This record gives sequence, structure tokens and C-alpha cells, in this order.
Amino acid sequence: MTAEAGLPELRLDDPALALDPYPVYAALREAAPVVAEAGGERRILTRHAEVSAAFRDRRLGRIFWHRYRHEDLGIPPGEPAWNDPRLAGIAAFERWELLALEPPEHTRLRRLVMEAFTPRAVEALRERVATLAEHLLAEAIAAGGDRIALVTGYAEPFSLTVICDLLGIPESERDLLVPLSHRIVAIYEPGVRGERAADADAAATTLRELILALVRERRRRPADDLLGALVAARVDGEGLTDDQVAATAMVLLMAGHEATVNATGNGIAALAAHPAEWARIVSGTVDPRIAVEEVLRYDPPLQLFERWVLEPGVTIGGTELPVGARVAMLLGSANRDPRRFPEPDRFRVERGDAGHVAFGGGIHFCLGAPLARLEIETTLRLLAARLPDLALADAPERRGGLQFRGFARLDLAAPRGPGRAASSLSR
Repeated sequence: MTAEAGLPELRLDDPALALDPYPVYAALREAAPVVAEAGGERRILTRHAEVSAAFRDRRLGRIFWHRYRHEDLGIPPGEPAWNDPRLAGIAAFERWELLALEPPEHTRLRRLVMEAFTPRAVEALRERVATLAEHLLAEAIAAGGDRIALVTGYAEPFSLTVICDLLGIPESERDLLVPLSHRIVAIYEPGVRGERAADADAAATTLRELILALVRERRRRPADDLLGALVAARVDGEGLTDDQVAATAMVLLMAGHEATVNATGNGIAALAAHPAEWARIVSGTVDPRIAVEEVLRYDPPLQLFERWVLEPGVTIGGTELPVGARVAMLLGSANRDPRRFPEPDRFRVERGDAGHVAFGGGIHFCLGAPLARLEIETTLRLLAARLPDLALADAPERRGGLQFRGFARLDLAAPRGPGRAASSLSR
């Protein structure tokens, strides 16, 4: 789609957009429900109704190559970047990655994984997750002097430990996972090519080999964890291959820690900027379980999700989209749409509206949503008890890129007084 088509334009790889996208979203959302990608081919959906409908429209798919060749649709080889056959590590991961599959393969794999993430299964983890959070916050307070490194000292080890414990990843391997994950997910940012794409590919190869070694170990020695369950699982008498198990474990690791860490940082930053809203949580006026939904709506950790038009006759927001059209859904814009959320730019923790699209929708609705909600709720509950005077220690530092919105550094002012690390967590 080009400017000649008469649509407003948005440059998705603009660094300024990544820093503060919401004013730009607002202007484009009011201009049109569908806008064009400046310098690219994507049609961009800006409003909640259109984004929600696109998630559920089975004429659209996360991929197209299960039905068409690139040349059938006039799409250059290697588009999107994470489908480039020259990136062997990414390609091997994406072949069985849940978000890059469509039925029937997607249905079968998702069915095998989802039992571990049902609300009941996740609720059974509540006490264990709360104990871990207490421990990690105490360590972050003790290590930080006058500040608490919320992202690197608390949120990353918290989220990573929860998902690694579920999967059964040995502690000796865990230090590798965060830097590998950060490198891999860079491939999904708008405009990534060249050295950054090659680096993502190398990281994917390393992580995949690590997981494949664990899969082979589970085949030799079964274990009572999610990785062992995937190895042992059968659907209609057929099990998963090593490649399928490894790709599934990789996406659970990366999604299970990247999104939750970013959502936690975004939410705490919003609460620090809105002390009256934080006071409602601290006082018990608003339960953290309710506040989680506003955290996810107001500044979601994933800003962009893509679909491809697979069938003729698709019209969105009055714009006809041909087969092979690439559609980008702006989740952050949809979550601020005044047609769906009254006063959408106001952060109100009592809103409690779960109609946001932070977790996607349709068959690709986030499997780990119950676990992410539990982790964020646990953090809000813990900080309300231990840091009622929530404040940032200094200006935080955003991660680069639009797709995965979060903070590289977000430091909180530590509680004051002698014995603060021990006493603040013993009450």
C-alpha cells in the first residue's frame, strides 16, 4: 500500500515512534481504521474493532506459505525477515513455533501445551510464585543500595525462574537464556536486516541446540515437568518430534519471560507516574487482580502482531485487501481506542476491563495469559505491601524497537531505614 492509495502513512521502524507511540497512534486512529506503512507494504490496523475482528477472521493467517508460494503472491523471498531461508536457526525454530502455525498443526500442538496453562493449573502455582517473588525482591533490595533494579534484579529472574521451573530447565543453563532471548526476538522488529538478523539467527541456533539436548535427555530419562510431558504426549497415538518439542519449549521460554517482564516494567512505570492510582492499590480500594487489566491495556508489552490475507473478498475498515496483503495490527493503538475504552489515555486501575488485545485473540490468543496475569498480580501485591511509597530512583531507559515495548532499566527508590532489606520483607 502506498501513499498514492490515499491512506495516511506510518513508519514502523522510526526510533521516535518506539519511544512514545501513543500520540502518533491517536492521530492515525482518528484519521482512518487502516493506514499504510511508509516505505513498506503492510496495511496497518489502528482501531479496536478492526484489530479484534482480524484476530478472529479465518480468512487471515499468521503465515501464508502453508497455502501459497512466495512467487504466487508476488512476495520477495525472505519476507518476512523471520522467514528468510538463509537464516537456518530462525527457520528451524519457526517451522514448529506455535505462533507461526495454522490449523491443523497449530491445533494439535496447542492442545498438548495448554493443560499446563489453564487457570486452574496456574492458580495451583500461586503460593510458590509468591514465595519466589518475596525472595527475589529481598535480594534486589539487599543488592541495590539506594535503588532496586526492577527489571534486571527482580522482574527478569522472577519471570525466567517461573517458566524454567515449569519446563524443567536446569539452573546451570538459565544465565544464558535472557541474552539469547533478547537477541532472537530482535528479528521480529520492523526493518531488521543484515547483522542484527544474522545475530538473531546465531542466538536461535544456540538456544535450539541447548533445548534439543534437554529433549534427548528427557527421552532417555523421563521427568515430571512440562518438557517431559511434551516428550511423552500423544495425540491420536502420535507423539511430537524433537524439533516440535524444542520449538514449543523455545516459544514458551521467550514469550513467557519477554512479555511478562515488559508488562511488569510498563505497569510499574505507569503506577509511579500516577501516585493516586498506586494509592488505590496500596489502600486495598482496588485489588491487584483488577489492576492487572489496566496495566496490560494502558501500555502493552507487544505492540504489533501480523496477519496475511489468504482468501479473496477481505475488506477491513472500508479498505479492500487482496490475497497476499500483509496486515499489521497495532495492539497499543487498539487498546487506546475511545470507541471501546472511555477516556483511553487515562490510567485508571479500577477500570478492570479485560476487553483489551494485549494477549492477542482468536486461535493465537496467548497461551500463557493466566500465568502472566498471576505474575503481574503477585508483583503488584508484593510491592503494595513492601513499597507503599513507590517512586522511581531516576529516569528509566526504554528498550529499543517498537514490537517489544518495555524497559532495559527501571530502578525504584529503595525503602529507607536500618535493616530495610530484612525488616521490609518480614512483616
